[in-house]
Amino acid sequence: MEKSVIFRDRQELQAADLNNTQAWGDEARRHLVTDALTSERQFTGLTVSARSATELEIAVGRLYDGPTGKVYALDAAQVHSVFAMLPLQDQKWVAVSVFGVEEDTDIQPRDMLIDLQTREVEPEAVAMQRRRVATVHIAQGLESPTPERPEPPTGYTLIAHVRLSPTGVQEVVLAEGRRLPNLQRVDARVRTAEGWILAAEPRIAHIMSDIAGLASDLATRASLEHVSQLGVDMAKLKERMEIPDDYVFYGSDHFLDADESDPAHAGYSADTFEGIRPAIAAQQTGALSLLNPMDPEARTSAAGLMLPAYEEVTRLRMETRAGELAINQYQYQTLNAVQKTLSRERVRTGETLTYCTNSAFWKSGVYDPVTGILRRGDEVWTVDPADQARANIDHQFLRVTRMWVDRWEEPYWDMVTTNYVVQGSVLAQTVLMAQTGWLISVEIFVTSADAAGGLTVLVTEAALGQPDMEKVLSRATLAPGAVTAGWLKVALPDPLLVEAGKRYAVALVTGAGHRVGFTEGTEYTQGILMYTQDGAYFTQAAERDLMLRLNFARFVSPRAVVQMQPLQLAGGVQELDMLYDSAVPAGCRLVWEYQTGGLWRPVTPDTAPAFGGAALVPLRAVFIGTQDLMPAVRPGNAQVTVRRRGTTFVHVSSDRVLGTPSKNIRVRLLLEDFGTDVAQTVDCRLIVGGVTVAATTNRDEVVDGRSRWREFRFTLAANTGAYRIRIDGAGVTGAHPWHVAERYDLAL
Repeated sequence: MEKSVIFRDRQELQAADLNNTQAWGDEARRHLVTDALTSERQFTGLTVSARSATELEIAVGRLYDGPTGKVYALDAAQVHSVFAMLPLQDQKWVAVSVFGVEEDTDIQPRDMLIDLQTREVEPEAVAMQRRRVATVHIAQGLESPTPERPEPPTGYTLIAHVRLSPTGVQEVVLAEGRRLPNLQRVDARVRTAEGWILAAEPRIAHIMSDIAGLASDLATRASLEHVSQLGVDMAKLKERMEIPDDYVFYGSDHFLDADESDPAHAGYSADTFEGIRPAIAAQQTGALSLLNPMDPEARTSAAGLMLPAYEEVTRLRMETRAGELAINQYQYQTLNAVQKTLSRERVRTGETLTYCTNSAFWKSGVYDPVTGILRRGDEVWTVDPADQARANIDHQFLRVTRMWVDRWEEPYWDMVTTNYVVQGSVLAQTVLMAQTGWLISVEIFVTSADAAGGLTVLVTEAALGQPDMEKVLSRATLAPGAVTAGWLKVALPDPLLVEAGKRYAVALVTGAGHRVGFTEGTEYTQGILMYTQDGAYFTQAAERDLMLRLNFARFVSPRAVVQMQPLQLAGGVQELDMLYDSAVPAGCRLVWEYQTGGLWRPVTPDTAPAFGGAALVPLRAVFIGTQDLMPAVRPGNAQVTVRRRGTTFVHVSSDRVLGTPSKNIRVRLLLEDFGTDVAQTVDCRLIVGGVTVAATTNRDEVVDGRSRWREFRFTLAANTGAYRIRIDGAGVTGAHPWHVAERYDLAL
């Protein structure tokens, strides 16, 4: 208290002294309200609710008048009738507000001294209490089909808007913005915000470094002048090839596949994948599997997708029920659905996997990199010609010496799909995902269930704002009797990776009489509730959302290590080739590690392979990400191959048929990592009419430190209309690997 009255023994006490004890205390409290709590007019309590169709009830509460610091109270709940305010035909809004008044109450008879000497008194009725009372006021708006909300009079504090119709109260909207915050709740919110800031600040601060890195990368990008110079260099290269004007045949092979090879030839012994390499001497293929099926570091879904250990948390909640819908009130129809599958990644490492420059032809559009590289087992599938361009864009590959990675950028692809038919009425909710994560399950509020019917739940892409049945990402089917009233949790067969900024749809398909709840407003999902009619989608209501919960994975640790079954190959492992379904979101990594010599060695571009000829090699997967996002892999249908290669190769081409017979043939081979070691040898011969013909002369042309062209010239005894090319190589070892990258031949 800023001021106080001083009392002393045997001192005269006047009424002003007693009044000052109250007035000065009240003044200090008013300063506290104005200085520390609020400088505006705010309230606590005073909740407005509809007691009946024509009555409003205002709960007890207090009005804090910030400009004066006074506090006015409503000590008992009040009921106000709005019967006389009801509109005749349309609707209207009324504004419920409060204002403060001071009133003297508690009238009591008290003796008043009228004669000091005779001490004569006279009774008088006086007020003994002064109260600050919060008084309720209701202001009416204009009746209209689209009424406007009225404002309270100047100096009054709004506590609620109430929408009226001819039948009574329709809606009460509380003025939460005028409510005085509670310090304890504010403290809890601040603590939560500080915790988030503590966790997010390092990531946000790192954005500056990322931006700087992007700027640095952009500075190194090729300019138009560089591209023009490349065109000039390409013209020079064509001229340098020295193709004579009188040639009658010209051919080439980049050895990306066996289209121009003859593996059926008796002497053939080679592999053609990004160059000619020695054939496989020993090989073993199997699947991935956990070393310990009960490994606490891993969690495998019902359909076999493996993620690091996680718990489920709800990220999106739409729980306020505003009504219900019967799914089968809409048209029963038959839909053809196409379910996409998790895309693939291939990792290859080994001593003899030298980098080949012709791998760039995977991006040339001439070859199909997806079919050639990401095919598994005896699958027969091709990329649609309309998708060839996307295949060249989405397929990303890394080629460094002894480490090759092929990855499909999209987490789900339509190269391998599952077609099926769904029948029933369709009710769908679209959702704009605000955060990337693994969707584990979907919860739907069922107000009443039909025990005789099942339910199919589909999660689809919704790029155009409506479900796309040709891009189904997940499907869960509940049998009759499995659908129960209340919050129905539908676990997806596999956790589903959804990406921030993309739209998805949750579609309910059934012919049964299930009824589901809906909420009002779409601010959380930024989507709409839709149904199908004759194969087209229509909006059920612009301001409705399905009552929905989306449960995501929250991982126990941002790094997890999962032990897998070891690799085995009698005689020793030289190469590892892994092809598996996976999804590695941005900012995450899936790293494979193997153990030799007591050390765990990662399969990464900067780590050279060191199998050391071991016949049994322990293997593990390292998942790196965040507690919200991690990579995933499907071990069950993975194709894991360990192999060992020979040190020599013999490659025989398919028939080269000439339009005009010739006897002067030239063959140019691009040799990469070919050294001067006497054990490294290469020879080229022609097979003409079953007879092998040696080259007349040959010459070398060094291109750079690891590449050279070797040209073989043949002068035959007579003209020929066809020939084959045989290439023999030796000395291909783990210590000195080399390969034939390209071959050009021409007939003069």
